[in-house]
Amino acid sequence: MRRKFPPVVFLLGWLVVAACARASGPRPPDIAYGKDACAQCGMLINDPRFAAAYVTRDGQARLFDDIGCMIAYHRDHPEEVAAFYVRDFEGGGWIEADHALLVHAPDVPTPMGYGLLAFAVRDRAEAFARAHGGRILDWESARRTVQPPHRHAP
Repeated sequence: MRRKFPPVVFLLGWLVVAACARASGPRPPDIAYGKDACAQCGMLINDPRFAAAYVTRDGQARLFDDIGCMIAYHRDHPEEVAAFYVRDFEGGGWIEADHALLVHAPDVPTPMGYGLLAFAVRDRAEAFARAHGGRILDWESARRTVQPPHRHAP
């Protein structure tokens, strides 16, 4: 006698397969703070609030100490990217860059002086921008407009 499975069993199986497929996509890389160096400037990545990273289509990770370093590196080294990631300035963890709210506040010190900070929550980004004379950018706007800071000799 053949046993019949209720439709809910098939639905649960489909959900497991779908979840596994989603989990196999790109993930933010781990950063050993104080040990890993920025791919752009070579400085050690010390402060998670400013860290950024991307994963190439072939699975290689590029790590950065400043969101601006990631933008500059990718401009100079165009390669196929599976996902760009930024860290939430307020400690919320990784955010896919195209879902982040970026505040460009040039007077706020960041590791390499780009003045870019990422936020996961709009009202927090807006409040920070108001308080620090910044403006909110989406990922594509930041990639097009943010330039390396000008360094002045002492």
